[in-house]
Amino acid sequence: MSSDEPETNEVYDEQYFKETYGFDGLRKFDIHWWSIRWYASLAARRLRAIGGSRILEIGCGHGFMLARLERQFDTFGIDISSYGIEQAARFAPDSICDVADVEKSLPSQFEPGSFDLVVAKYVFEHIRNPLQAVRVAASMLRPGGELFFSVPNTESIGARWKGGAWYAHQDPTHCSLLDPEEWLAITEDAGLQVCKESADGFWDFPYIRWLPVWAQFPIFIGPTALACLSGRAILPPRFGENLLVFARKPQSSDIR
Repeated sequence: MSSDEPETNEVYDEQYFKETYGFDGLRKFDIHWWSIRWYASLAARRLRAIGGSRILEIGCGHGFMLARLERQFDTFGIDISSYGIEQAARFAPDSICDVADVEKSLPSQFEPGSFDLVVAKYVFEHIRNPLQAVRVAASMLRPGGELFFSVPNTESIGARWKGGAWYAHQDPTHCSLLDPEEWLAITEDAGLQVCKESADGFWDFPYIRWLPVWAQFPIFIGPTALACLSGRAILPPRFGENLLVFARKPQSSDIR
């Protein structure tokens, strides 16, 4: 990083969160509320499936997902933003959260191999060296533990139809907008076994310029609503603006 570039912690400040998400709290039934609800359900299902209880969220931000999980599991979070961690203490008081940069080093606050599930939603696209970050995430997992992450899906309908107007191009901190095949290769290079790929549905309206948004909802919202209400990752990888990757750390792991 050059001397002219701001520290990353300064980039992800209060202004960034408010400009990007347009809120400083969750409004029930808005798109962010449904998103958090769905991701928390996915995380809970994976923890129960693997018989785990300890979850680490990388890029926990306000801690909204941890807040939904902390009564059922042992919840931990890290974020590069000190502002985000301050908010996490407010919204997820029973979770242990701290500032850390997974692109630079292992989080010193936690022992490697001490988590059953690591979640990183909308994080790795912000990192110039995502392989390093995924390797760090893998190192935090116990053998048999799982990593679950979501990143902008460059093969989605929105990416193909909207071009520069696609949602992922609106955030200047998105420096790693990779193809799904590249994300899968990175995951495997980090020593993990990809178990499943999915997507989050269509929500980046409008998709068709000449058609009113209300008329587009019946066309696009059905698969999204079905996935959200079911609390499962049921959509094919191309059926959503974000790619979801589920990967497992082998029982006899040798993370490079």
